[in-house]
Amino acid sequence: MAIFSTLDKQTEVDFRIYNEKKPNRNTPFNLPEDIQKKIVILMESVGLITGSLDLILTNKNEFVFLEINHAGQFGMVSFPCNYYLEEVIAKELIGFDYNHN
Repeated sequence: MAIFSTLDKQTEVDFRIYNEKKPNRNTPFNLPEDIQKKIVILMESVGLITGSLDLILTNKNEFVFLEINHAGQFGMVSFPCNYYLEEVIAKELIGFDYNHN
């Protein structure tokens, strides 16, 4: 999910300083394939199979890695973007066959 927070003085440094009157726009976002591959390499190198990653996209269109939260929560991403991650995880845990529903 992309959070457009830098154009608001209240949230430009930290989106968690919420502006209730003018909430930031949150939208689904796909990272470029090369960044996805680098994330897989990073996760493998630190021994994590899951986590929440924070990145910033600069004005020069460069991705800057901030952190991995190894116990990251996904609800704040799943709900606004309609990802239904909790459903995907539940189906994975019970061995749901996506090809045969």
